[in-house]
Amino acid sequence: VAVPKPVSPEPQPTPKPEAAPENTAKTASDSAPKSTPESTPEAAPVDAPVRRDYRIIGSAFRAYVLVETGETLLLIDQHAAHERILFEQLKAGLHRASPVSQMLMIPVDVMMTTGEVEALRQYDSELKKIGYSLRYARNTVSADGIPEGVETGAVADMLSVMAGRLLDNTGSVKLTRDIIFEKALYQAACKAAIKAGRTYAEEHIAWIVAKLMELPDITFCPHGRPVAMELTKSTLDRQFDRSGF
Repeated sequence: VAVPKPVSPEPQPTPKPEAAPENTAKTASDSAPKSTPESTPEAAPVDAPVRRDYRIIGSAFRAYVLVETGETLLLIDQHAAHERILFEQLKAGLHRASPVSQMLMIPVDVMMTTGEVEALRQYDSELKKIGYSLRYARNTVSADGIPEGVETGAVADMLSVMAGRLLDNTGSVKLTRDIIFEKALYQAACKAAIKAGRTYAEEHIAWIVAKLMELPDITFCPHGRPVAMELTKSTLDRQFDRSGF
């Protein structure tokens, strides 16, 4: 007989659990504004480049470019910087969906040995990816298209160096095809890069600096030489005993 009595009074605590969803909703709304400000500062540094503002001051010894950026003075080796930029562009071409080429009105003909011609022919698919359009004869390779950013005058040296490098590594079981071709790109980029001791157009130097600023993590050329050195304003102030001013 006492069984029905607990049935009606004990369900009354059910409104108490209803307060729990209200608290849950409050905590969800309370946590939402907290996550919004936390995500905002994280996105800011991603969008902002490390070195956006800079000013080219000049050049020294026809080999180095002086660039002011913030509180830092950069001394850029123009050859090493250009070499690394070209290497990165050529290497990126291997993974690009469609090649980017400069088509030539007058082809560049390069005389080679039969073995060198065959070495390039074996890597024709990779050469097409980085922007080359080549025709092969017995002792001649003709370039109808060349990679973007490569000067026409550097094509003969680039192809000759690559052919020699590929030929030297042909048949090496220790090196994969990709590694062999990448090592050949090292030498090709070096040959195509501007040289120290020569005078180049200001627009060309400005292009190299702009490309370098887009890739601030690049500090060495493919051969391991430094691309740039940094000199901070505080270091100069100490050197000139201006730290108290």
